[in-house]
Amino acid sequence: MKRLIAPLATAALLIGLAGCVPGMPTPPSNPESGSSETGSSETGQASEETTSGPVAFGEFAQVSKDLGAKLKVSVGAPADFTPTDSLFEPERGKYVAVDAQAELLAGTVDNISDDEFTLVDSQGNRYEAATVSLDNMFLHLLTEGEPVSGKIVYDVPADATGFTVEYAPTDSQEKELGVLASWK
Repeated sequence: MKRLIAPLATAALLIGLAGCVPGMPTPPSNPESGSSETGSSETGQASEETTSGPVAFGEFAQVSKDLGAKLKVSVGAPADFTPTDSLFEPERGKYVAVDAQAELLAGTVDNISDDEFTLVDSQGNRYEAATVSLDNMFLHLLTEGEPVSGKIVYDVPADATGFTVEYAPTDSQEKELGVLASWK
């Protein structure tokens, strides 16, 4: 359900902004997928190298999306998580959380949501973000130069290990862009 809400909210916002902002580009009829570039978390500066492999947890990856949106995204190492105000108990065994950061580097507007981040364990099992309380939802409308951060929580088996986090957003037309960045 959340995978549907975030793109719909983005689409509605972009349609509204397109009518209000002169010179707003229209979506291309055949948008291209983005690229992944890595950079240092110490400097926050992205390099011009394109990489196909994962970035270390805590490092920034720069990704390009449609409509000229360029984001800088970082995901911290997964750690066991016990929420203080959980609405739900874990169904699979335990909660694991990552700290995520994002900043829009270029583009008019974009969003980022916890449902764009998938946790993958060493066995290849994939886990979508879990809502454990209203405070843990990571959904932000990004504006250029204003970094956002939050926690993304996953419900995983108690013995799951060897995690990788993948960032796979959709474009403004709700077309999946594939994995644009990953952290290990």
